[in-house]
Amino acid sequence: MTHYALTITRADADDKAWTVVIDGHPDRRFREKNFTAIDTRVRELAQQHDGTDPDAVDITYACVRIGDVEITAQLHHLNRLRHQAREVADQIDNITDDLIAALRHEAGLSTRDTAAVLGLSHARISQREHNN
Repeated sequence: MTHYALTITRADADDKAWTVVIDGHPDRRFREKNFTAIDTRVRELAQQHDGTDPDAVDITYACVRIGDVEITAQLHHLNRLRHQAREVADQIDNITDDLIAALRHEAGLSTRDTAAVLGLSHARISQREHNN
């Protein structure tokens, strides 16, 4: 895995593009109109200049600033929370599937009764059973 830290700035809210510098590679400065396109562009540059597989590139934001407003710490915190939320959602899915199996097969409940216990619709119970 190749790591790239980015410094991303916009002069102000009226600026029409983000200026991106890959830390340690000041020659790879570029401007991008769309913030979401920055990730793809960095991966393409890594492939072009270093021969790195784009999927093997780890990108972090060293600094994100719009004018005098720096949002780096808030973005890092938000990304940590999103990661935690995905982990919790995965746990919820696993426990829900285990409960559906236990209620349906071990306890012998109907789809409707299982749905009532879990607070889901009977259609969602059927869907989950068919996807497992």
